[in-house]
Amino acid sequence: MCPDFDKHSGKRPDKARRGSSSRGRPSASDEERKDRVIQTRVPKDLESTLKEAAEQKRMTVSHLIRNVLEDTFNLVDGIVADSSALVEHVTRDAKRLAATARGENVGKPLTPARQGGELASQLLDSVDAWQDVIVNKPGQCIECGKALARGERAFRGLTTLAEVPSVWLCGDCIGKL
Repeated sequence: MCPDFDKHSGKRPDKARRGSSSRGRPSASDEERKDRVIQTRVPKDLESTLKEAAEQKRMTVSHLIRNVLEDTFNLVDGIVADSSALVEHVTRDAKRLAATARGENVGKPLTPARQGGELASQLLDSVDAWQDVIVNKPGQCIECGKALARGERAFRGLTTLAEVPSVWLCGDCIGKL
């Protein structure tokens, strides 16, 4: 049998088990190796681009690829986290606006815009147009706070935003626009 083969198994021994690398140096143990090697095939033009970019940055292609991957994952994680937080904030604020306008804000009446009501001002800003209507259910003028009774003429705010509740103006306030 050939001396390169193990007598018992008939197979060539693993280089790491022999205790040396192909260059004659002792191999590092698994505990000493922190990084792992991942191999992939890339098109020739991508290989050229990677080599040029690595040369410009005075680093190895391996380090360039590692940095690009880490930066990409960090960027994507940040975008996902930021987007998720933005959606949560917008949804929460829209629901709070709707509940407050419906009078569901824990018994607290909506402070009219004219009296410094921040929420009422935000609701007014969401209105695209006003429509002249006859009120069927009691409401409140968002500008001055006047109660609007059934059968009274008022103006309903029209908006394209789905979560915004009905916004009303009385006849006096519509004349001041």
